[in-house]
Amino acid sequence: MLQNIILVGRRKLSGNGAIVSIASLLIATILCMPALITYNNDHIGIDIRRKITTNNIDRLRVTSPSGRTLKTKIVPRVLEEENFDIPDALPAGGAMATPTLLRQPIAPYSLANVLATVPQFHDTFAVVVYDPPTDKFIAHYSSNMRWISSCHKLVTSFKIVAHSLRMLNPERFAGQASPEFALALSSADYPGIKWDECLRQQRTDCIYGGGGVELSPILQFGSSFRQPLFPTMVTMPMPQKNHLSCYHYFAMHGVICDYYLPRTPANPEGLVFPENIERFTSWNDLIPQVVWRGTDFSYLHKLFPELRSPDFDMDVASQIDLSDKVDKPTAATYAMRQVYDEMIPRWKGVVLTAEAEREAEQLVKDQHRRARAQRRRHPEEQHRKTEERAVPWANIKFAAAMYMGKKTATSLIQYYQQFTEYGIPASGEGMSLEVLGGYRYHIDLGGGGGTTWSGTLEKLGLPGLLFHHVTPTRDYLHEKLVPWVHYVPVKADLSDLREKFHWAESHPEMARQISENATELARSWGTPEGFEALFRDFFEGPLRQIMDAYQPLEQGSDWKMEIALMGGEELRPVLQCGGYHQHDCDRLADDIDFKSVHDRDVGKST
Repeated sequence: MLQNIILVGRRKLSGNGAIVSIASLLIATILCMPALITYNNDHIGIDIRRKITTNNIDRLRVTSPSGRTLKTKIVPRVLEEENFDIPDALPAGGAMATPTLLRQPIAPYSLANVLATVPQFHDTFAVVVYDPPTDKFIAHYSSNMRWISSCHKLVTSFKIVAHSLRMLNPERFAGQASPEFALALSSADYPGIKWDECLRQQRTDCIYGGGGVELSPILQFGSSFRQPLFPTMVTMPMPQKNHLSCYHYFAMHGVICDYYLPRTPANPEGLVFPENIERFTSWNDLIPQVVWRGTDFSYLHKLFPELRSPDFDMDVASQIDLSDKVDKPTAATYAMRQVYDEMIPRWKGVVLTAEAEREAEQLVKDQHRRARAQRRRHPEEQHRKTEERAVPWANIKFAAAMYMGKKTATSLIQYYQQFTEYGIPASGEGMSLEVLGGYRYHIDLGGGGGTTWSGTLEKLGLPGLLFHHVTPTRDYLHEKLVPWVHYVPVKADLSDLREKFHWAESHPEMARQISENATELARSWGTPEGFEALFRDFFEGPLRQIMDAYQPLEQGSDWKMEIALMGGEELRPVLQCGGYHQHDCDRLADDIDFKSVHDRDVGKST
């Protein structure tokens, strides 16, 4: 069976969104070579060629072999600086190579700039003001924003920021003797902004300050945008025990938390390195598969609302006909391929794994067929029984999912088991880092915020090669990584994952070198010099810069009155902290459900 996937350029004309002329379309199609997807019982593969794009928008039209249009949809094109092309040679510099993308200095800003930032957000955003008369840091939340469950990340980040600001510069926050201070604080899986079509197209000219006022710097504790959709946004450590809490712990004690140190019996929380992998002695010892185990989460649902998880009845059971000669797993795999473009990336990985398993099964059948033919041709000869096991190149499966409000093994959830019964390997056993370390290739598939907050850090230390999932979002640590030095970049839709796997298999020395660079870099972060550099670049530095950049109101001005005059009446105080220690905080709103932050969230070092 054959399906043609044709990417048709589209541009907006004088506000009516007219499609380019048929003549232009035909010329563009001939010049740019449409992508092609093929499938039959003997082979499953993708041949991605050039696309036609105009104004950063692609239009996807799926046609049948007869040319009949089956479906169309608009696909925003993600503009990325990442170079996905396979190089002839690896970049120079080794493990300590410096990324070319450097952070820009924080420009001076005022309370007016902070307030101009508020209308750009839908939720998980706070205006933090230091109030000299009370000597408190006060978090304000807009009454126009819903307080959602993810706001517990905002609370965690605010408490740590208040404590850290006072620790880093106690003279700046000295009560009545000091001026006010204000900053914009955001914290969520990815920024809780107000999305529109301009932003969904990943354009960088969408955001302007309210009333012509420039936006203030925004400290985003969580994943941020790869493209400068918000040019003033500063990506900060994620509010998680192995990220933000570790930096806070280092600020308090000057000690590296366990999560960045090597794993030992005395430190079961540490990173796993090659010496932790049982029976590992060389690159050839590793299982040649792309392996991933994780949780089934959504994926950037506000940016890509059209992406989804599969519906078993609609996408599989109702689409296959078992009355013909096609077996159930092959038919189900083909059915999943038909909705591949609609799937979130982690489910795309499951589809690739199903296809890899079908290919491996077909290879074994071919081997048996050739062996039988050889015996028929030469019955007088003694034939040794050779059983070569074919290893599927992909092994991407869900180990867990949220079910009835709890993280549950997928083996216990009927939704995943029905896919498994049809040969779609949605459910897999859980794997520790030590077990994952026995594989040659890893991928850090993005989840709810488009990244994986722990997976990238943990997989850098393993002896295998990391295929880094490049999505519209990024984390602060990504700024320390260089493509083709520390990882091999893979597109958001995984369309080049198989190609990159085959490249790595055919270039083992280059693949091994990239893996060793990544391991060396991850190991360096557990040294005093290495972690202090991270602390300076991603925590202390931004906080000091933002303190220096703030321009206080004129002496004698009342910041509360200024907020009212600037149209910030919807801001209401919800939480205040002294900042003398992490938990000297008082709630100021009784109708908000605050989730407490406990000391267990602070990394403790041995």
